[in-house]
Amino acid sequence: MFQKKEEKHITDADAKRTLPKNRKEVFFDLLKHRKMSLFALSCFTFMFFIPLCVDLFYFNFLESAAISAEKPEYLFSLFFYSMLIMIPCMVIGFIGFAGAFYVVKKLVWQEGIMLASDFFQGIKENWKHALVNGIIFAIILFGAVVGTTYLIIYAPVAPIWCGVGIGALAIILLMFGISISLNFTQDVYYVNPYGATLKNSFRFMGLLNWKVLLVFLLSTGAVIALSIFNLITLAIGLFLFAILNSVVIVLYTLISHAAFDKYINQEHYPQYVNKGLYKEEENYPLDNKEA
Repeated sequence: MFQKKEEKHITDADAKRTLPKNRKEVFFDLLKHRKMSLFALSCFTFMFFIPLCVDLFYFNFLESAAISAEKPEYLFSLFFYSMLIMIPCMVIGFIGFAGAFYVVKKLVWQEGIMLASDFFQGIKENWKHALVNGIIFAIILFGAVVGTTYLIIYAPVAPIWCGVGIGALAIILLMFGISISLNFTQDVYYVNPYGATLKNSFRFMGLLNWKVLLVFLLSTGAVIALSIFNLITLAIGLFLFAILNSVVIVLYTLISHAAFDKYINQEHYPQYVNKGLYKEEENYPLDNKEA
């Protein structure tokens, strides 16, 4: 005699209780259960940065030769033209970020993804803002690197003013780098003109302060620093970026979503408060929200 095995039915309430209870749990849950998706997403994003990587390796090789020749005027010209070529390369890379931030938004909301389809859907929806983000950041980075190089080579007689100038360039790079990262998290969440989104990004940068600063310094700042020393450190920095860029995007997204809930969604879009986290109320998604 055969007896049918009793099946355990999972209810919607059971499924809801498996959701993370806070964003820290979301982060570690993604690392544990979606690590291959994150790795694949990092690879998708890195493909858009291959032109920039080629430019960096070629520049680094020529930089070593210029330093060996002890001709600082060659070194400055090298920095100038290499960073000039970097601008369109970085813009291409930032278009890839449009897809990555879109996919990560769905991941932290505990939604199912079709990686390739969702990645290119994110690019389709947000490429214009990503293009502007890339142009702005590339120009700011160009000014910071070239300006710092000029001050170091040609202004040794005024070390105090040289230090002040380098510090000012570093602060400008930090401000725009962080604000543009927050710009991406808004672009895939709300529908706003670019100017309004950038303005909101500077506001959130002040509200989030040390959190986004720490993420920026440990990710973008570390890669930039490693890229200017030698080929070995450059390779290490690019390798870390290639496999971990999606993890950094997750951090930016979780930090931003907490701020969105506190300063925007509680009043205007309560259905989106704590989306992807365990809560008693059911969410009813809205589309095309404006902040």
